[in-house]
Amino acid sequence: MKFGHTVLLTTIALTLTACETTSQYTSGQDYLARYSTTAAPQLTGQSSTDNSVLEIAAVEPDLRFPARIGLARIGDYKRLVGVPTDEAQAWRAAAETLGVGFGEFIPVSPLVADMVSAHHKQDQTTVIDHIRRGAARQHLDYVIVYEVSDKTESDGNALRLADLTVLGLFVLPSRDLKAEASASAILLDVRNGYPYLTGSTFADKKGISTVIGKGDRKDKLRNAARQVAVTQIAEEFAGGLRDLKLVADGVKLAERRADQSDALN
Repeated sequence: MKFGHTVLLTTIALTLTACETTSQYTSGQDYLARYSTTAAPQLTGQSSTDNSVLEIAAVEPDLRFPARIGLARIGDYKRLVGVPTDEAQAWRAAAETLGVGFGEFIPVSPLVADMVSAHHKQDQTTVIDHIRRGAARQHLDYVIVYEVSDKTESDGNALRLADLTVLGLFVLPSRDLKAEASASAILLDVRNGYPYLTGSTFADKKGISTVIGKGDRKDKLRNAARQVAVTQIAEEFAGGLRDLKLVADGVKLAERRADQSDALN
């Protein structure tokens, strides 16, 4: 017996570290069940948008560990690029923190993605679809898609920065926070596109000052800001994965107990 999952929407906003993550483990079946009572009279006259909404919502979460977790970096021109060495170190540290029980982090290869997807051509394939196709060819279970932007690219304006990015998951910094770089990420199920975790981080001048000295040039400041932002998002996602695992394990345990109860009855 399969039944609806308890809704879990957790938002953690930490002003001091300028981070925000949101996790999701909600059931599409539960969500669509409302149509049987509230939307039934309108079913015969549904628009194409109504039908699309039904199709889009019909996905179920299914987190299982250990897993093959992909890392996909969105670079300039909204294209999939290789994970830079310094950023890979941040994700490697996050993987070590999680331990082998969660599986391994594997970069999504732009070359592999190009083999199976036409994102590089003039078509309507989005970079997210392009990444999922490449991840599928690498037999990855889930994929963390992330991107980084700095103050130079955004002219210091967080709203403008969001316009320049693919994920656009930014939370505006407070008046006390002078953002030098931002990182956004999303954890997706490769098979059905379910979004388990989203998050954004800001690297402010105070955090960067511990990384570089006053005499460094602007390009070093920019690189350091990006590194701080990626390190923060990697740490946030490590914590988010732990929380999601607890929820997923709890849901599966409840389903097993329900199946056993049905068998006895």
